[in-house]
Amino acid sequence: MRITSVKTYEAPLPGGHYSQAVVAGNMIFVSGQLPFVPQTGDKTTGGISEQTLQALKNVLSIVSAAGGDITTIARTTIYTTDLKSWEEVNRVYADFFGPVQPARSIVTVAALHHGFLVEIEAVAFTL
Repeated sequence: MRITSVKTYEAPLPGGHYSQAVVAGNMIFVSGQLPFVPQTGDKTTGGISEQTLQALKNVLSIVSAAGGDITTIARTTIYTTDLKSWEEVNRVYADFFGPVQPARSIVTVAALHHGFLVEIEAVAFTL
């Protein structure tokens, strides 16, 4: 099986030695996405709602570039710096995915790069 890197300018480009995602067979493995605005490189400076939405948009842009869509996202992992924000993260997540309900984990961490409040990674499959 060949592994192929994914690169799209519709999501933030990697800041280190990793790919936005890799495709192995029909599986898409999306690296953790921080809430950067891809067109400008600016940080999403709003609260947890705005940051969660931008991170989800970045994940979906990468999945789309790899040949999937929102219905092919099978699993997500959400890293957040404050468990008290769970309800707001869940609301934004539910609004974003609608009837699609990927498997999900939420992990509270001490800190995230650049002082962000949320980071999201995903596993999806190609159409």
